Amino acid sequence: MKTRTTESTVRIVPEPKFTKSWHPVSHGKVIDALGVAVKNAGLEVIDRYYSLQRNGLNVFGTWHLNQKFNGGLWMLGFRNSMCKDFSIGICAGTNIIVCSNMVFSGEFIEFRRHTSGVNLEELSILSVRGVNSITEKLERLTKWQTNLKKYSLHREEFKVLTFNAMKKGVIPTTKFNQFIKCHDKEACLNEAPSLYTFHGGVTRLMRNSSLFTISHYSNKLEGFCNDYINQ
Repeated sequence: MKTRTTESTVRIVPEPKFTKSWHPVSHGKVIDALGVAVKNAGLEVIDRYYSLQRNGLNVFGTWHLNQKFNGGLWMLGFRNSMCKDFSIGICAGTNIIVCSNMVFSGEFIEFRRHTSGVNLEELSILSVRGVNSITEKLERLTKWQTNLKKYSLHREEFKVLTFNAMKKGVIPTTKFNQFIKCHDKEACLNEAPSLYTFHGGVTRLMRNSSLFTISHYSNKLEGFCNDYINQ
């Protein structure tokens, strides 16, 4: 399953039996621990979104927080696997309210691998530590996005940037026409085409995808924009 789903569906995925060396943690336990950590950090979750993979064994969740920035909201993204695909982890994210564009930082804070030492107490401690550190990353991500507005794009520059983005897999070649429409909508919401509107066009293009897909393309997009800035 790769589409969006409900929290109740996520919570009923059974936790596999554990061994001496491997102790999977249910999605519900991760959700509960993070929920307490967010509350203790003085933040509030106002919306929750989830996607499942591998028959429900892998989850990616995003929580919209009550912290606003420049027409958007902070997001906390997290993942959990009960089939050894990856460690428990969280990442920073933002959501532009006007067009529902989601973007994640490509960097995950790895909580813990599912080894025998994982228990509810440790999960709680790791969640608090992770949430406290993610606020700094959210501030950096917000500043980074705003900074993209400084890089104006003339028509020819936009063409070259789009071509390179398709060549590097940042924009699927099969979605070229949809991307142009998405970028045009972003440009209408801003004063002039820029790296910010280009970035917004890509995130708008992906907004109905699974959260796994959005996270994957966010990672590529972040690196691509940074390469442009640093060239």
